[in-house]
Amino acid sequence: MIQIWNIENRGDRKPLMNSGVAVNVIASSKDGNFIVTGGVDGKVMIWDTSLQKICEASERHGKVITALDVSSLHVASGSNDGTVRVWKLGALGFPAVPAPLMRHGSISVSSVKLSPTGRHIASASARWDCSVKIWHTQTWAHIASIPIRPPTHSLAWSSDGGRLFAGCANGSISYLDAVTRKAFSKVVEPRPGDDSITSLRVSNSDQLLVSFSAPGRTVDIWDIRETPANEPLRSYRRCVSASMSPDDLYLASTGDDMKISIRSLSGVTELSYFFHCLPPFLSHSEPLTYISPTAYRNWKLGELEQVEHILSREIEDKRYQYFTCYARANRALVRIRRGNLNGALDDTEAIMTNGAQIPPIAHIAKAIALIRQGKQRDAMDAFGSADFGGAKDFVECVKSVILFQVELDKINCETELAELSPLEDACSCPWVKTCKSLLLAEHCVQRGECNEGQRLLAEAPDLGQIPEAKILPLIFGWDIYDLEHRVQEVTCQALFASGRTQEVRDFIRVNENRLDEENEVRKADLGGHAEKLGDEAMCHKQYDDAITWYSFSLDLFPESRVIDRGSEFAMECLAASDVADAAVAKDLTLTPGSARLLVKRSKAKAFKEFWNEALEDADQAINMDNLCPWGYERRYVALHALQRYEEATETFSKMVTKMKESAEPSIRELSMKYVKTIENIDKQIDVISKKYPFVLIDVRTGKLCNAVERIRIFKMDPTFHELVSSMSAELDTDRIKKVVARYFRYVMFSHTWEGKEPTFQDVSEKSVYEPDPDPHGLRLKLRHFCETARDDREGYLWAWSDTCCIDKDNPAVYDDSIRSMYSWYEKSALTIVVLACGPMPSTLKNNKWMTRAWTLQELLAPKSIRFYSRNWALYRGDTWPNHKESPDIRRELAQAVGIDEDTLVDFSPISLDVRAKLRLASTREATVPVDIANALFGIFSSDLTPERRDPENALGLLLQEIVHRERDAKAVLDWVGKSSQFNSCLPAEISAYQDPPYKPPPIRGNEMEARVVELRALLPPQDVMMFFEDLCALGSISFTHRRLSLPCITFSVLGDAIRCNEASSASSSRITYQAQSSTLGHFEFKTSCTAFMDQDEVVLVYPWIRDLLAQTDLPGCDKYNMALRLVVHLEQPFRALLLVKRSFDTYKRVAVDNEILIPQWKVTSLQDIVAKVLDIR
Repeated sequence: MIQIWNIENRGDRKPLMNSGVAVNVIASSKDGNFIVTGGVDGKVMIWDTSLQKICEASERHGKVITALDVSSLHVASGSNDGTVRVWKLGALGFPAVPAPLMRHGSISVSSVKLSPTGRHIASASARWDCSVKIWHTQTWAHIASIPIRPPTHSLAWSSDGGRLFAGCANGSISYLDAVTRKAFSKVVEPRPGDDSITSLRVSNSDQLLVSFSAPGRTVDIWDIRETPANEPLRSYRRCVSASMSPDDLYLASTGDDMKISIRSLSGVTELSYFFHCLPPFLSHSEPLTYISPTAYRNWKLGELEQVEHILSREIEDKRYQYFTCYARANRALVRIRRGNLNGALDDTEAIMTNGAQIPPIAHIAKAIALIRQGKQRDAMDAFGSADFGGAKDFVECVKSVILFQVELDKINCETELAELSPLEDACSCPWVKTCKSLLLAEHCVQRGECNEGQRLLAEAPDLGQIPEAKILPLIFGWDIYDLEHRVQEVTCQALFASGRTQEVRDFIRVNENRLDEENEVRKADLGGHAEKLGDEAMCHKQYDDAITWYSFSLDLFPESRVIDRGSEFAMECLAASDVADAAVAKDLTLTPGSARLLVKRSKAKAFKEFWNEALEDADQAINMDNLCPWGYERRYVALHALQRYEEATETFSKMVTKMKESAEPSIRELSMKYVKTIENIDKQIDVISKKYPFVLIDVRTGKLCNAVERIRIFKMDPTFHELVSSMSAELDTDRIKKVVARYFRYVMFSHTWEGKEPTFQDVSEKSVYEPDPDPHGLRLKLRHFCETARDDREGYLWAWSDTCCIDKDNPAVYDDSIRSMYSWYEKSALTIVVLACGPMPSTLKNNKWMTRAWTLQELLAPKSIRFYSRNWALYRGDTWPNHKESPDIRRELAQAVGIDEDTLVDFSPISLDVRAKLRLASTREATVPVDIANALFGIFSSDLTPERRDPENALGLLLQEIVHRERDAKAVLDWVGKSSQFNSCLPAEISAYQDPPYKPPPIRGNEMEARVVELRALLPPQDVMMFFEDLCALGSISFTHRRLSLPCITFSVLGDAIRCNEASSASSSRITYQAQSSTLGHFEFKTSCTAFMDQDEVVLVYPWIRDLLAQTDLPGCDKYNMALRLVVHLEQPFRALLLVKRSFDTYKRVAVDNEILIPQWKVTSLQDIVAKVLDIR
């Protein structure tokens, strides 16, 4: 169980965190965001305190965890199994770093410590004659083993990483100079009765050391400014454990009473222990200034605003009274860098007027501010006052630097760089000389004077031989080491630009040999020069040179490294030459060096199309760092070029996984771009799967495949792998659509059924290519169809036949197939038609195929169609790929069907009106009568459920939907023949629509106007307007649930005026009747109805209301004139419907064998003409 306490809130506790097993060791990050525990089960658990989440590291030790440490980037753990492991902090899943295990043999690891810079890790064992081992966290190589005789139980680094302290079993404490790595020196000598030192902690100021010994249970605080230390500053007895807070402010310990004691360290020791003492040079012992660790850390990081805030707070804090003058002087220097010169002078003036001793740093700060203000005479006086303790050379150096900066500012603002004063005029300050040489050399290289630039740099002082001054980077923001690094870099650029390649290599090797083996980072930087030259060559598309430089850098530093200070230049080169995204460039800069170089060289080789070599480099990069995605990226690019698409797709998937696991948010975001490739392909497949037939024949194997199986086959096909691996640079949605559509396109089969065709059950477990037991069997036709599709030059992979691709025993599948079939034919890449055997000479018009119900949509829907004879020869020998584009066949087809050629070629359900489509269907036949209606679903865009039994019901449902949707009475109701049982207003058979609807002759303009004048005089205006308004108010025709609501004009028929022609009734089942309407006069009709009763209410109706209103809707015409014109149109000849009333409010249409055509008549009154809606069953 883990408990977190908040000291500032007087011990407030945060929620408990339970690891589930006994915790043997615990550590936390300095910011407190992560707490790491090591359990007795060998697991390392990382707790995110801000999110209250726990995560287990990706691997575990074989035995109990005995040591832990946490830095900003890594977690280090040691175990009883003798191994040290390192984990990436913040990476998804906290994976182990890609490095060999660091081992102490079979000896238990007692302590592990990461250096403050994170570049080294030290480990120790609690066994006699065992060494303290130091490892490099960038190369993961073992650097040194330093013997220490007593068993070592604890380790601690100084804040600058310069010293490594070791607590031993005999109570002694020793330290190691991390630079020289000579034998350990004693800090605390063994004391009688002392026990092993199990815990050590060095203060941020490197002046205090806190130790805990067990089982003596003593906490000691030591002064380590001078060693050895004889007595501790403070000691606390009867402690069970102890620790110091990251900011050095508190000491926490627990006692036998299980209580936690919190002590303020500043209250029990002198305040000076908590301040950094900064001399002018490291060789000087006299301090130039003091600074608190917090302010020092932020100042080094360049957080100047934060530093000023910290120093201001310290100036007001009375506890820091002794250091106030130093804090003011430090704040003055910070304010100068921030441009607040007046504020800086106020600080220095406050120091000099308080009467106390004035520190030299205050004079230096005042002088710098005055120079910045252009007051050089006053500044020189201030510099003169700053001379102290033999540090005159430092003051002169500061003076030279600030004067040079002023000169440089003027050059940048007023003149050319060429006017910079010559080197012989420069002072003796080595940093100024070097910086001036560097600026002039860069200027020469930019102008192409590379030899001169190289000469200037060769004459620059050797900064490696000059004592380091920690204070100078704080005052001016200069990093002395970066200056030296830049000199080496520009030297290489100058030599390279002048074509002196071998001299570049010699220069790098000489500088490598000059460095001590311990200086790993500088050696890595020399390799970095060669790498950057390779980057520059990549930018200029000089791929051979890039390969040479990357190879040279790899040869120089073959072991895996991290060069974590990628310059802006390197970032630009990476962004330009390797990947387009800046986040990727940053991530690649942080990749272990050899892996990164291999990735870059693989890229250069790819540009040269050395694909096998590029693949080898990518594989090596993955072996060195299998967590970085960019090795995988280069691998799949090479595999794609080598057409090893399946391997490329697998590698692509791994790359995306690694990107998702990246600690860099922008890389994880970038991974979504690649994820979208697969998602986009799957989306296109899903879209196609929903539109295409449920089952298709794989023409390569002859087997039936559903959508899932087709997708599986596609994802195993080289086409899929090529598509995925080609989407690395940019997601090409259009190409994905084209490739997916081309792969899944299919060929449809159209034919006439000839007996027992092979069904779904016959073929589902077999191949259509299997021999048919019957040599004349119908499977032969199906096989020829698949072979024709397979052997087509377009390379079709899929085919569909209605015989075997629909499981008719599955009602849901059958119904969906019937509704979708038109769409399937429409979306097909090609429809192959095999014509039936027929009379000679065989033409399309007299072929049986042209008479079948299903073949109407199979002809109209496809955009591409091809006709074959029964022996599978092309019809007429026509070799056009699409017979709809063949002029001869297109013309013959249009004549055979009875539509124009343009409609035939580009047909859609809206190409023809309702009656024209019914006419096309009226001559078609079907083996199963219900299919006459079912075959029309697509042509009429219907989504009805297919009827399987009653043909009249099937046709009635379709016509009902057409009427209700189209609101077109004339197209569906204008027919002659037998009525349907579905509704009396519908025909029993589709053949009733062979004759076109009646179309009255047009009215000539002068006749219309003359009749309007007559009606205006004859009919009362109020009657005309009332009739017109009643007609307009009827609404649209409606047809649902077998009930037709028909807006119409009714004319009553006198029941006693209907007379049967006895002669016709005796000779035929069709009876001729004579009838009379009070308004329309006499008319005659034939029907099979037996008799009309005198009490029957019979009416003639004019149902074509929509057409009537449409003819009168003229622009600029008022309602009265529109009403009069409507009456004129009503007087024209029309085909009437005869209805008989069957109940209180329903009517039935009387099926007649001849049209009831009402001739032109004259309206004399509107009283007997009624506009109403009739309910017809």
